[in-house]
Amino acid sequence: MARVTYLDCLVPPDAGPADFFERVQALRMTDRGRTVDLGPLDRATLTLLSHALSSNQRSVYLSLPRGRHDLAVLVGIYLQLIRRGAELTGGPSCPVPDGPVVVVGLRTNVTVRLAQLAIGRQNLSRALRMQRIRGDGRVVDLQGKITRAVDSPSGLFYLNTALGRPSLGTSVGTVVIDRTSMANDQSWERALAWASEHDAARVVAVADLGTQPGSGRAWTQWPWTPALRADVRHTLGHRPAYGPLTSNALLAHRPAATASVALYRHEQLAELHRTVVAGVVAARRVHTSESWPQPIADAVRLLNLLWCSWGSIGKQDAWQVLMGRGSGARALARSVSRGTLEGRVGPWGLFRETQWPDLRRGVLDLYELLYDDNPRRNLLLALIAWARADRAGGPVIVRTRSRSAAAAVAEELADTLGVDADSLLLAPRPGPAANGGASALHVMPYTERLAWDASPRLELHLGVPSTLHTGVLFSGAADEHVAVVEQSEYTWLERSASRALHGWHEQIRQSAAVLRLGEVPESATPPLPVAYGPVDLSGPSPAPDDLPQRDSRLTLDLSALFEDYDASTRAIGTPANPSHSATAAADDPVPATAVLTEPDGAVLWLRSDEQVDVLIGQRYARMPVTALTPGSRLLRARGDGQSRLHDRLVMVIHDSAEVTAMDTMIGYFRQAITTVHEQRGSWPNVLTALKNLGSEVSSWQAVSKWADGSVIAPEDPQDIHRVALLARDTRLTAGGTWQRLARMAEELRRLHRALGHTAAAAMTEAARGTEGPALRQLKTLCSGIDVSEVLEEFDLVVVRRIGGQKGMSAAALGRVPGPRSASSSPQETP
Repeated sequence: MARVTYLDCLVPPDAGPADFFERVQALRMTDRGRTVDLGPLDRATLTLLSHALSSNQRSVYLSLPRGRHDLAVLVGIYLQLIRRGAELTGGPSCPVPDGPVVVVGLRTNVTVRLAQLAIGRQNLSRALRMQRIRGDGRVVDLQGKITRAVDSPSGLFYLNTALGRPSLGTSVGTVVIDRTSMANDQSWERALAWASEHDAARVVAVADLGTQPGSGRAWTQWPWTPALRADVRHTLGHRPAYGPLTSNALLAHRPAATASVALYRHEQLAELHRTVVAGVVAARRVHTSESWPQPIADAVRLLNLLWCSWGSIGKQDAWQVLMGRGSGARALARSVSRGTLEGRVGPWGLFRETQWPDLRRGVLDLYELLYDDNPRRNLLLALIAWARADRAGGPVIVRTRSRSAAAAVAEELADTLGVDADSLLLAPRPGPAANGGASALHVMPYTERLAWDASPRLELHLGVPSTLHTGVLFSGAADEHVAVVEQSEYTWLERSASRALHGWHEQIRQSAAVLRLGEVPESATPPLPVAYGPVDLSGPSPAPDDLPQRDSRLTLDLSALFEDYDASTRAIGTPANPSHSATAAADDPVPATAVLTEPDGAVLWLRSDEQVDVLIGQRYARMPVTALTPGSRLLRARGDGQSRLHDRLVMVIHDSAEVTAMDTMIGYFRQAITTVHEQRGSWPNVLTALKNLGSEVSSWQAVSKWADGSVIAPEDPQDIHRVALLARDTRLTAGGTWQRLARMAEELRRLHRALGHTAAAAMTEAARGTEGPALRQLKTLCSGIDVSEVLEEFDLVVVRRIGGQKGMSAAALGRVPGPRSASSSPQETP
């Protein structure tokens, strides 16, 4: 008997003219006028989904390599098309259950995407009855007609999770969740909760390879691993890659089985790292209900900052603070240095006597070693030179763990390579790099998703990703990944990758058996190939042109120790809002203030030390929560993506890479004015120096606001130049950077002023679903883009009175538990 494989079932060789994909191809599907050719991976994915739904699998989890794409949109289109086809033809039973199909994501913009798509001459938005769910639970179509969801039992809906969890007042059929659009597990869990609240018959998730769905449901999981994609490419070939709607780019190159590594050795660095990790693991094994003592928690955070640093610790500290990422390395080192754990008894008292001295000394020695002359800086430069020489023709992308780290690395590289740091922070353009110069080098945080691309790209990963994020090493945004690790970390990285590959294969094997798909390829977990090194950093710095010799010698296996450490750092956590101090554990209570709101007396708990957006007359402003008064009009985000309204509108106008570059330039200016203040000793002296250069700024208080960020930048562009000259900051004076900053600041100020005049009226118009003068003014400012959906992401609430304070979980902040009577006391609210 002939062997039947999963591909025989998912992409049948004898598909006839009646086959769904053959019909779509014959009619020609277009995206903004260009042909969309659904390739073998798209066909396999959608047919697999159809098999799962036909087999009564209630929850399906599709994992694809990380990247920016519209596969969730494609899934929604597919489900609606086959259902509409069954309705029109009265064909065999349809696998899509009754009820609306709902695509759920954080700003996935399904409405806009469907307006750009067509099959033949038929626009898909109209053909598929596309409607967007509003914040009030009603739905609106592209023409602006607002109706009840219950009136469209066979509709295709889109829910932006930034609107919160609006109730439709009816059940739904299938919910497609775009998990790739969500920044954290909480957003994912809220999307699942919304599906359950609406009695969804089926839930389909489109997620990143490496994420896990959780145990709340019985999931049928199918991860498109490198081995499966290589099998599809070998068996069925590949198609031209165009646009984010297809996965064709994932087959443009034969997928590498796993990431490569660049190894370096530094005995002192490795020994200190080992000492500190052992101390953290020992702390994790302390059995007590008490939270971690602050010095120990700060030691963990300090180690994380240091181990992620690939240049000047001082530069990284500056960006850490400027971008609101919490305490810098210097502040954490000071906390650890002063931390004696005096007065601790019981298990922590024993830890103080036995483990704390080595942990404290080890992390402070590591700080001293890296602060003045970080040896990994020269390694990074050598790696970039090697990649450009050995991998010519494609961009080199340096990945970091945060935006602040990206800004610090970009500044470090810009100083050495003689380029603008803001240009390094821009995303690479699609297609091969034009040349091997600086334009082919990019520095990007992991939060910045890049589109799947068919052209060659190399990503350098600085360090071992957390076990929760191993999937970044298999991202579809690059065809080659190189993890740069210290030699003692190699086995840990290899074991993490091997465990991930083995786990994915088990999911594939189990799902293939349940769906009766036939044979799947055998599991393969190859060793991680060494592409560069080992390089010994203990001696002289490697010259960029000296390519290393291969060396197979690896040090002892520390993987178990590192895995324990990885779990410890997850227990420490990071704040839900990065602008808050990073010195509190994620589950620790934070000070919160109760705010009673009109008209029903609902209680809103806000963090006591944060600033909130308010409308004062015709002025859009920020003020501390503690400064709110009765009658204050407070702007708050409804759901996921807790952004400011001003920042959301900026993101509508500019993509996220441009916003990062804008933040970088603003950060340069704030660093420059702070430097001038340190040089002159006081703000009045800074004012005098500026006036001596011709400035007409009115007071030293106005100048100080440039440094703390309460004012974006001086209104007089020449004041930016004067500050740059006083600070001798060539980052601002060279290449016209200060002029670009001035133009950008004026754009942001113009939008800021317009929000003060129009925000309240525009939000009212958006809620009514009618475009009035306020919405038109904002639309004009935002390059003609309709911003009504953005405005629906926010509520304008009036403060009745301010209540008491108490400590509560950060996860519970900003949530209104429901209407309360006017006589309710905030202090009594749970």
